Amino acid sequence: MRHLSKLNKVGFDSFVHECHRTVFAKIDCTACGLCCRNFGPLFRNTDIKHICAEIGTDPKRFTERYLRQDPDGVGFLLKELPCPFQRADNTCEVYEERTLSCKSFPHTESVNIQKKLVGLALDSLYCPAAFLICEMIMAEY
Repeated sequence: MRHLSKLNKVGFDSFVHECHRTVFAKIDCTACGLCCRNFGPLFRNTDIKHICAEIGTDPKRFTERYLRQDPDGVGFLLKELPCPFQRADNTCEVYEERTLSCKSFPHTESVNIQKKLVGLALDSLYCPAAFLICEMIMAEY
């Protein structure tokens, strides 16, 4: 996949978006939940604000309890995994206000996906949907 990330294939995003739709028509994320147990999202200040409004807590208290600064300085990461909002049935306690990172995972509906294929390959280690999408990409290219 690394070699493919360096090429400029016309229509690549459209192809991957179609793969995403095909795979997620069959995959039920709540049957898995590995992303919530192994990755955890990036929390932006906006995400923190919305989640705190949902659960009725102060952003400062929320940050102190659950988060640590992202080493890249972009936002915050969970101090511990699994995500504290993952329920036993793999649903999310704050689903309607979940982070942008959670909403877009495994990021196969984004643009310029070709430049992000190494990340997608890493996601495929835990995410069955990402794995299937990677297989479809490799079969095509």
